[in-house]
Amino acid sequence: MEARAPSSPVDGLRPVLRGHPRLADAGCAVIVVLIGAVSAPTISFAAPAQVVYAIVVAGCSLAVLLRRSRPILALSIMAVLLAVHLLIVARPGLFPGVICLIAAYTTQTQLAGPWRWGVLAGTYVGATVGVAMSPIPGLGEDWRSRGLMIAAVGTALTVAALTGVVRRNARDRYDLAVERARALEAQQASEQRLAAVEERARIAREMHDILGHSLNTIAVQAEGARYALHTDPDRADRALADIGQLSRAAVNEVRDLIDVLRTENDPATTQPTPTLRDLPSLIGTLQRAGTPIRLRIDGEVNDVPGHVGLAAYRIIQESLTNAITHADGAPVVVRTTIDDHSLDVLVSNGRPNHTGTRPGSGHGLIGMRERVLALGGTLDAGPDPATGGWRVTAHLPWSRR
Repeated sequence: MEARAPSSPVDGLRPVLRGHPRLADAGCAVIVVLIGAVSAPTISFAAPAQVVYAIVVAGCSLAVLLRRSRPILALSIMAVLLAVHLLIVARPGLFPGVICLIAAYTTQTQLAGPWRWGVLAGTYVGATVGVAMSPIPGLGEDWRSRGLMIAAVGTALTVAALTGVVRRNARDRYDLAVERARALEAQQASEQRLAAVEERARIAREMHDILGHSLNTIAVQAEGARYALHTDPDRADRALADIGQLSRAAVNEVRDLIDVLRTENDPATTQPTPTLRDLPSLIGTLQRAGTPIRLRIDGEVNDVPGHVGLAAYRIIQESLTNAITHADGAPVVVRTTIDDHSLDVLVSNGRPNHTGTRPGSGHGLIGMRERVLALGGTLDAGPDPATGGWRVTAHLPWSRR
């Protein structure tokens, strides 16, 4: 066990006084009264001078209580009462010296700007005048000894003032640290809120991509099964089997997204994130729905970072979903070109076989643009003059360090 030095009563009292400055001032005021009581003249109501001295002691103790809330008023009271003390007491004593030290300390801890140094200079002048004008037993007219006493008083005031400067600097550093901590907490809270918003947006995009692709494909499969039910039962059976497979896959992916929101005490077991290696499986599902799709991949798929591959997969998935929704039966070309630091995606479909199209919400295109912008890439979507259909191109860069 680590040995600890025995703590003194002062060490135990220091945190209490630091947390309750008014209590510290009250204790200082009590000390002022006690010093005034033991100094000459004694506190009494027998003579007018003693009554005035009692008022001086009481007023100085009250000024000590006011030195934090009203420092200018407190120091003014001390100055006036010390002047009265100089008139009624023939010689300097301990009490006026203690009050001068408290005044010098207060100027540095409670005042700001020119008041801080102006009042301190006045304290030096007042203490010097008091020592110079008061008759001191044993000195008489020995100005050399009196000068040494004035220097000693000035030194004591300087020590008190420097103590106040140190205390003020420590308090300013503490206040600055507290302010920085609050600013840091506010920044962290803002970053957490921003991260939560970004995470909700990411989950919303993923949910839209999963459900939009799966439900649109299921709808196409269901319509095909309905028309083939009486003419081609085997094709209808395959379409219904694909619907079941797509439904289960969509449920699993949605469950994985929901598992992300679980707490640390309830860990989730998720499936691998889709990448470009999953494109053949995706296209195979859509081809079974009757959409002719041709896939071409130029480059090494394993060189693509995971987040870029996921973005490219979702863009292709959304583009194919739009193609089978708005141009059912039209041939689709999917091409990916992988370079050293970028990935280019092209999804183009031919002219639809029918004139009518299903209305769309436009959220799919917005989601694709957000994915591309998050990676610092570009996206272009619009009519394809070469095929008469629709074309989506995306450029997704990345950097290797």
